[in-house]
Amino acid sequence: MSEKYLIGVDGSEQSRVALAWGLSRATARGASVELLHVADDSFLSESVAFLSEAQEASEQMLQAETEYARSLGFAGKISGTAVVGHPIAEIEEASKRADLLILGAHGGSRFAGSFFGTRAVKAAATAHCPVAVIPKHEAQPGGGVVVGVDGSEASKKAISFAAEEASRGGVPLIAVYAWMPPLTPGLEYLWSEELVESQRSAAEEAIAIGVAGLAERYPDLEIRREIVQSPPVSALVQTAGHAELLVVGSRGRGGISRLLLGSVSHGVLQALPCPVIVTRA
Repeated sequence: MSEKYLIGVDGSEQSRVALAWGLSRATARGASVELLHVADDSFLSESVAFLSEAQEASEQMLQAETEYARSLGFAGKISGTAVVGHPIAEIEEASKRADLLILGAHGGSRFAGSFFGTRAVKAAATAHCPVAVIPKHEAQPGGGVVVGVDGSEASKKAISFAAEEASRGGVPLIAVYAWMPPLTPGLEYLWSEELVESQRSAAEEAIAIGVAGLAERYPDLEIRREIVQSPPVSALVQTAGHAELLVVGSRGRGGISRLLLGSVSHGVLQALPCPVIVTRA
């Protein structure tokens, strides 16, 4: 059964960058596409007339973006949904019928129903499927797929997803483990070379466990291991600066988006060094 991609659209430049990325991926993988536009009703009058006008505007936006998608040469199956409501609630519900949710990203929007800025973070926290957030700048083709490793179940899911992406694209998988010594003022002297080396050994073990079995499953996949003494977000953002994709894991879904998404996932979505996919735990 072919995959289905759900792409949030609002007519903005950032939205169209994400749309082009999603259509290119769908073409390569034979996936169907559903475009979703949500007219945000947060500031609308509850009168029938206002809601009716908002629905009509949403449908017009959807039609325009569907035509734009076709103008890019996409020949696959494409459908669309135009609604009036709360963007995060609507996108969460729509994500139940998708294999991947694709959003653009910027710091804010004057467009009604935009999913961007902090909304992309909230959508990643509440969606029922993996979420791809696409920056405006182009990724580096062939730059590899970067994935964060920390030994958690969420990390294992992210590694599996990233390995499939790297193998399919014929690019290296770059597994990054970042660690920092406890920053306890006055106790820095406790960090001897032996303790630092033990931390490195633990990091190497975590990566080895994380990538175990990948060589057998993907015999042609190049796996690079990087252990970085740096805060996790900084390490991933720096490593992914020349990558074509960064994959991070999320612990689960919930209403407190930053806490349940995780500080690392939240941090990389704010920086967006390249397209980022947040997988589900």
